[in-house]
Amino acid sequence: MKKFTRLCFVLALCLCMAALQPITAFAAQEASPSTWLQRPGTTSELAGTTVIIYSGNVRGNIGLLPQMAALRNYYEAQGADVILVDTGNYLQGTIYSAYDSGRTVIELMDKAGYDVVAIGSHEFDFGTGTVGVELHGIIYEDDSLGQLLAEASFHAVSANITAGEEALHAFMPNATVTTASGREVGFFGLTDPSTVNQVLESNLDGLTFQNAANAAAYQVTALAESDMIIGLSNIGTPLIVRGAIIIDVPSSAGFTVGVLIIDNMTGCVLSHSAVHMADITYDAQVQQAVNAAQQAARAEFPVWATSKVTLEGSFAASRSGETNMGNLWTDALRWFALYGGISNFYDEDDIANGNTGIMVPAENVVAIWNGGNLRDFLNTGDVTMKDLQRVLPFPNRVAVMYLTGAQLLEMLEAATQGLPFTNATFASTAAFPHAAGIEFTVNTSIPFDAGEPHGNHWFRANSLGRVTINSINGNAFDPDATYAIITSNAIFNGMDSNYISLERCQEFSTITSAFVVDAVWMYIIQALDGVIDYRYASPQGRITIG
Repeated sequence: MKKFTRLCFVLALCLCMAALQPITAFAAQEASPSTWLQRPGTTSELAGTTVIIYSGNVRGNIGLLPQMAALRNYYEAQGADVILVDTGNYLQGTIYSAYDSGRTVIELMDKAGYDVVAIGSHEFDFGTGTVGVELHGIIYEDDSLGQLLAEASFHAVSANITAGEEALHAFMPNATVTTASGREVGFFGLTDPSTVNQVLESNLDGLTFQNAANAAAYQVTALAESDMIIGLSNIGTPLIVRGAIIIDVPSSAGFTVGVLIIDNMTGCVLSHSAVHMADITYDAQVQQAVNAAQQAARAEFPVWATSKVTLEGSFAASRSGETNMGNLWTDALRWFALYGGISNFYDEDDIANGNTGIMVPAENVVAIWNGGNLRDFLNTGDVTMKDLQRVLPFPNRVAVMYLTGAQLLEMLEAATQGLPFTNATFASTAAFPHAAGIEFTVNTSIPFDAGEPHGNHWFRANSLGRVTINSINGNAFDPDATYAIITSNAIFNGMDSNYISLERCQEFSTITSAFVVDAVWMYIIQALDGVIDYRYASPQGRITIG
């Protein structure tokens, strides 16, 4: 088939659309398949057209894929050349993606007939392949994102992610699909640069997110021989790119399906509509595959939770101040000590010595967790034990230690010595103390008074003055009182800055047999009824850094 020249192609689009405009999830008029344009004089309703079906933000919801396959079947039956694409964010979100880090989603999208997908922010939620810490033993391993995508028949594209000093494309920047009628449609992907603020830093190690507009302009040149060029974007800031149609569905738009009907002769966009998914039937073969995948995932995780919010998990945030993840984690530890049956995890020697539970009143029970042991995000959607293991890849156990108020204050003084957080203090701020039951202030204008070294990055506190404990569980702080600190066996044994842990009351302090991730899971399922809700939408104001 004769191709349009670039000038004619642009002109055709301009005549049909008045100007080259980006297509967003909000620009489409909703319609059901029965209302699509019919072209008089053709033997089939849509013969002579190319239909681009696009989805965005599938987010692991594999139950939608049989409908996407059916939608493709519908338009093919109408005589159209059909291309099925996705603008990104198809992985993390449900147990069906979590249980095998997205492999099932990719396999089912392949089976549904996707041709091209852009790479979105949530494609990086599962890391670069290995989840765990070699020093402490790997929890599990999965293939890298690139390996998973390479196994699919569809093309996965991103034109603005580069790797290495030479800034080479980290993924395929573009792909060309040749339709049944011989038209070549070029696609390129644009990935949201704010991914760097939504995903664990190590998951993006070595990757750089380039300017999307520049990348798009370059791809128009690279795909100049195509009959039509389409950019698949999840950026959320629609771009006007001469010579290309940009389909932009940001992650904030939620699940979105749209249809473009393009005239093959002129290149004009004849129709752009959103889809009522309630009007779409289900492809039987894809549904059968989805049913099998759902059964496998439910066998792996018969119980799972849901998060309505994103819990911050970046290294920088976890080490520089209070986070909603730190709130959840320490709330879980304090709850476990008071209401979760911690005494069931005391060993025989403890019980024989009369140590059968928490030995101070509830108002004197607090929890502390170091920021260096919060290793990933918990994103909105389904949450499984495997997700908690991403946050804490170490096999830490719950510990209880008893300190005086004066010792607790010194513990916080030493743990905040690396503040304010900078690249230079990255290691020392691993000790940053997230807390439950404590409200405290750190005055970083006062230098930390460093004494003798403790470990590789920390020092004992010669004097106190940076930290003020404002209250303990709403009560006045008492330096002479005894407090129970619920924490990890690592902090119990003096890890990071916590030399004061080694000066604890020995009589009742103990390391239990309960694993921390199990305690956090119990809190989510039992205390929160399986829903991490909007009380954890943001940090709760427990720690003030000035």
